[in-house]
Amino acid sequence: MASSLDQANAAAAQSPQQAAKLYSSVLFAEPSSTVSASERETALLSLATLYERMHDAAALTNLINSSQPFLVTVSKAKSSKLIRTLVDRFNGIPGALQAQISTCKGMLEWAKSGNREYLRQSLETRLVSLYLDSQMYTEALALISQLLSELKKLDDRMQLVEVHLLESRVYLALKNLPKSRAALTSARTAANSIYTPPPLQAQLDLQSGTLHSEEGDYKTAYSYFFETMEGLNVYANSRNAGESSGAAANYEQQQLQAFAYMILCKIMTQQPDDITSLFATGKTAAKFRDRQTVVALQAVAKAQKQRSLADFEKALSEFRDELQSDELIRSHLTALYDTLMEQNLVRLIEPYSRVEITHIAKLIGLPIGVVENKLSQMILDKVFYGILDQGNGCLVVFPEPRHDSTYDTTLDTIKSLSNVVESLYAKAATLYARASYVLGDKWDCVPNCLMPETIGTVVDYKWHHSSPASVGYIAHNDYTRIIVVVFRGSADAEDWIQDSEFSLEPWPGHIAGSMVHHGFLSAYQSVAGNVTATIARLIAQYPSYKVVFAGHSLGGAESVICAVDMLQRHPQLRTRTYIYTYGMPRVGNDVWADSIDALGIPTYRVVYENDLVPHIPFQWLGYMHFAQEVWIHRNQTVFCGKEQESPRCSANVGIGDYSVPDHSQYSLANWAFTV
Repeated sequence: MASSLDQANAAAAQSPQQAAKLYSSVLFAEPSSTVSASERETALLSLATLYERMHDAAALTNLINSSQPFLVTVSKAKSSKLIRTLVDRFNGIPGALQAQISTCKGMLEWAKSGNREYLRQSLETRLVSLYLDSQMYTEALALISQLLSELKKLDDRMQLVEVHLLESRVYLALKNLPKSRAALTSARTAANSIYTPPPLQAQLDLQSGTLHSEEGDYKTAYSYFFETMEGLNVYANSRNAGESSGAAANYEQQQLQAFAYMILCKIMTQQPDDITSLFATGKTAAKFRDRQTVVALQAVAKAQKQRSLADFEKALSEFRDELQSDELIRSHLTALYDTLMEQNLVRLIEPYSRVEITHIAKLIGLPIGVVENKLSQMILDKVFYGILDQGNGCLVVFPEPRHDSTYDTTLDTIKSLSNVVESLYAKAATLYARASYVLGDKWDCVPNCLMPETIGTVVDYKWHHSSPASVGYIAHNDYTRIIVVVFRGSADAEDWIQDSEFSLEPWPGHIAGSMVHHGFLSAYQSVAGNVTATIARLIAQYPSYKVVFAGHSLGGAESVICAVDMLQRHPQLRTRTYIYTYGMPRVGNDVWADSIDALGIPTYRVVYENDLVPHIPFQWLGYMHFAQEVWIHRNQTVFCGKEQESPRCSANVGIGDYSVPDHSQYSLANWAFTV
């Protein structure tokens, strides 16, 4: 059969159809024949490459489906590699994206039927990439969510990096920059704990540069694009001998993309003169000098330097394919064109208080309608003050009005007063939570009950339920005009950690997909009847009082569940509710966490240093914290913003640094913080 392969290889260039028949005769030879597995494998890959060169997507699909009997006979590892290679052969066939998606789905079903879990996850990751290319963002995000849940349990860091990177790219395509950056941060966090191959590291750097570009930080973006180009250059040179021509071409294309983005950054920072020096950064940059994309961007840079809209439009028209095919370049050049037009219009109208629009259009060399629309936008954006007198076809320019700072000063004063009130609630919540551990029959505990923020408090209801354990109280204070609902934490955190079980169950019923910790929910539900009745009576009796839910450790978990329960029963409480927790464990899944954030109420989740409890139950079990963590770190108070599990805060603490003793440090003065 070696001769058949040789004949097929020889005929591939001159007679592809004849070569295809010869390859098929080797691949699909009878099992009783002398054809070896390696010869069948060679024939399979050669035939797939041949169909790719012939741009025959239907034949390639049929080949992959019909080769399944052979794939069953080889090891799972080898068959997985072969299938991924075969699916990637569609990349060289124009217009074959939908066929590639269909084939990938078919092989997914085959992998599931054979319990090939690694292959299934690999194909699902590839399918996400195909969904992204075909702009099927909903399907991509659904598959990403499923994959992340599985990969976190398996702790497969390498594939986690790839999936998080794809997630970042999907959110970037949807223009959701915060979620795109969060996904990229997760990818980099996973990448930092493993060896990341240079091509994957280059993709991370390229995505980082793209995000920084979208946010207007072009200097940082330039650095990431430079790292992408140089990293791929070093890797490609070191692998040049053993790398396939397709892989080498792919690396070169990524280098060209990064170099084009470097030029774009120089254009956007109005440094067109620096572009010439880029070609001296090494052989990699020099070899791209004559590429059409680079030539197109140089033409744009020249127009920008001369501030010529006519030259800019000429470059956009002459190099339309090069400048419009890339989303990042297209969007930024559109913004640059608007900026350049705006600068030219401002310069032209500056000498006038009244000028004909036709005269401005003649000076700038643009149609009257375009100029009129842009002037209207500039007036609305307050670039200058004036009106368009369309009856006479004139622009009337007004002097810039004197700014009255009274309104801004009033807003600042109101904001300062609001911060004072928020600080009062924060201090009071701290004291009430601490009091739950020492409160007796009377409100006389020292010092928590006798502080200015808590003195005069009246306890309306106390409970101490043994199994499941739930301890707490409800009180009100007529001086500070608040109602407090406080759940006490566990007596011994270390025992709770050892004895706990982390199963999730659906709750609350009106939020689809929301899941919470079974034990926390059971503890709350054991006392919910009297607790909710007492709160309902107090909010009716004191309709203007704020309602503060607070708790330490497990008490924090119960207080949040109670707050959600009350807001479901009494939606009007949303404008009066505050939540303060201290050393609280994770309570529910990501849907639960999102639902808390969506309430729009002030929530402060205080974490002291390296406290272990806020890090359990672990995320890979499906748990997630809601936002606005307040991290007490090195005697500083760090507000972590609206990002869940922010890497700037306690989520950055390594698992080896978690501390059980830190969980008991909330009894110190650092419980209190100023918002």
